Amino acid sequence: MADEKKTVKETTEVKAEKKENKFVAFFKKLPGKIATPFKNMWHELKKVTWPTKANYLKYLAIVLIFMVFMGVVIGLLDMGASKLVSALSSLNPNNAATEEHDHDHAEEETQVEEPAEGETVQDDTAAEPTEAPAAGN
Repeated sequence: MADEKKTVKETTEVKAEKKENKFVAFFKKLPGKIATPFKNMWHELKKVTWPTKANYLKYLAIVLIFMVFMGVVIGLLDMGASKLVSALSSLNPNNAATEEHDHDHAEEETQVEEPAEGETVQDDTAAEPTEAPAAGN
């Protein structure tokens, strides 16, 4: 009966072997698990009825014509909306006042006020000297 009982060390070794076997088995099966969906996809794609060259060119022409048509429609809508906005803005009685403020403020030159005679100017941008910390204990 004493022989039947395994020590703690033996049981942990057996568990470690099982874990190692699962780890190795996972990597042995991994290429097959990766390849299986691609194999299934390939088999399904063989079942697809592909269009003939004539049908393909017909569908291509339909798509290109539709894209050109939608481009023209969107361009006309954009142009109409721009004209509408400009017409509505010309009806605004304060239009002259708003046009004066439409320019870019970044282009404006900053004006520096000159001090009066005898007046001293304090420079806020100059950094004050700092003292170095004293060497310690």
